[in-house]
Amino acid sequence: MHMVITEHIQSAKQGFLRFLASPPGKLALEIGGWAGAGFFLSAASLGRTFQPIAMSFVCAGPPGWGVLAAALGAAVGYPLFWGSPGVLGSVWSLCALGVALGLGNRAIVLRQKALIPALGALIVSAAGLWFLLRFDGDASIGIHLLRIGVGSGCAALFCRHRQTREGWTGWTVNALGVLALAQVWPGRYLGLGFAAAGYLAGGSPFPGVILAGLALDLSQVTRVKMTAVLCAGYGLARIPRMGRLMPLFSAAMAYVPTALLSGVWDVRPLPGLILGGALAALAPGGERKEKSTGEVALAQVRLEQMAQALRRMAVSLASSAGPEPDAGAILDKCRAAACDTCPERRQCRGRSEVLEPGLLEQPGLGEQDLPDRCRKPHRFLGELRRGQEQLRRSRAELRRTGQSREAVREQYDFLALLLEGLSDDLAQRHDRPPARFTPEVGVAGRSLDKVNGDCCIRFAGPGNRYYVLLCDGMGTGEAAARESLTAAELLKTMLSAGLPPEYALRSLNSLSILRDLGGCVTVDLLELALDTGRGRLYKWGAAQSWLFQGTICKKIGTAGPPPGLSQSCRETVDRLSLGRGETLILVSDGVSEEWLVNSARTTPTLPPVELAAAILDREISGGDDATAVVVRLSPTPAS
Repeated sequence: MHMVITEHIQSAKQGFLRFLASPPGKLALEIGGWAGAGFFLSAASLGRTFQPIAMSFVCAGPPGWGVLAAALGAAVGYPLFWGSPGVLGSVWSLCALGVALGLGNRAIVLRQKALIPALGALIVSAAGLWFLLRFDGDASIGIHLLRIGVGSGCAALFCRHRQTREGWTGWTVNALGVLALAQVWPGRYLGLGFAAAGYLAGGSPFPGVILAGLALDLSQVTRVKMTAVLCAGYGLARIPRMGRLMPLFSAAMAYVPTALLSGVWDVRPLPGLILGGALAALAPGGERKEKSTGEVALAQVRLEQMAQALRRMAVSLASSAGPEPDAGAILDKCRAAACDTCPERRQCRGRSEVLEPGLLEQPGLGEQDLPDRCRKPHRFLGELRRGQEQLRRSRAELRRTGQSREAVREQYDFLALLLEGLSDDLAQRHDRPPARFTPEVGVAGRSLDKVNGDCCIRFAGPGNRYYVLLCDGMGTGEAAARESLTAAELLKTMLSAGLPPEYALRSLNSLSILRDLGGCVTVDLLELALDTGRGRLYKWGAAQSWLFQGTICKKIGTAGPPPGLSQSCRETVDRLSLGRGETLILVSDGVSEEWLVNSARTTPTLPPVELAAAILDREISGGDDATAVVVRLSPTPAS
């Protein structure tokens, strides 16, 4: 019988664990966590009055089931913890739910960082005034002003923590949790706030410990100075060679002498401090976080040092330009070659005449430009023309060397900027907003040759970025296809590694210059942000593109030289948005503009693949390859 019961328990346990590991189980845990956070934050108080911290948490949350659960938890928690006055907190929470569902993932929240805090202050002030006038509330004006400030400040804190996950925001959020849990007492000698503070004292960075102690002092649940207790416990827990169980007793050991010195003896915090220390000893996540933070800081230092080294190399290259060819020395060499072996050199008086320094730079050099007394002008003229050619070659070589040096210097600058960006990203590890759009791309191509010289690829980049790349190889056939494919794969590699599009395109330009392949390919590069629907269209020598919204069309881009002709040339950039159903059409040479516009206007609802094929449903003009790319964004089911 006992074995049967044990088997049933094990089977139920395994089934429960499988449920938690499944998507519905993870969703249930997430919703439960949000509901618990809203419920317990509603217990937070300052000055022995409840505060809108739970409202701020809901207001700054992303739209979804989680924020709905947090709002319901807060709406239940305020009346449960504070009685009938807590109904005001329930009103706060429901109003904050409307803000979260309406503005949670909109781009305006990222641009206007004060919007959510301002709305939080508006909710608290308006609801408080309404309750004061309608129900004759007993809260003073000072309490109302305090709640407005707390609501606005906590909303700003939660928004910042959600977007950046910086260290100080995490410590402050933990302190708010301690402040809320300080009011929750499941038993007479077990305060959840003290348990949370004991956990932080054994496994959190020192600033987090100080903030947790200040939160307990502000909650006024005990007269013992808990900031001093937790700081002393933090130090005891980190005494070397004291064993792994020191966090279990560190906060409690620090509490006893601190309470005696303050003249206040209150044993109620001790069980919670011991419980929190035990949890820190069993799962010291804070210590691992400190170690991880140290490793991140070391990686940042190394990345910045590498960036500085690359910048110094770039400066060194910029200051090491080669000397200009010496036209005077070449002129003297030409004169010596012509006169030293001349059979008339003894009777020639022209050797003593001074030649003009700019003689080699004079176009159309003839006998009239030679000294009047030269007895062999044809001989001298031939040497001078050879000197002119030498001077031209030297200057052309100097220009090529300068372009190569500038290309390498530019690559050092790009790499330095990329390393600095990686260093900043390590310090600002933040959750990416979810993608609100799904890209739909249709491609159609036609060629009179066996191989289309155009190449189109699309791929997902880092974060929520998505790229569509169209490269048009100059000419037709396999040679054009090879150049376009090489350029497309090179750009894809750089963009997938996180290099900004402008740096990737300029790197391609530099490489084309170094390989003497200027003008071999043109580039259309579309970068889309799938969380906002906005994008940028980079063009370098490519044909104009078209943006359609219904039957309204707009040309995008201007004509320019292809990459690889000059180091001073740059790409063109146009900002656009595809978040409202717009259609972007990229084309290569050989596509009829009139037919393109007619096709897009008469069949605007066709799927991208069919619309791209309809655009090319006509003879290719000029015998060139033709490719049409149609790009749209469709909202995801979640958005």
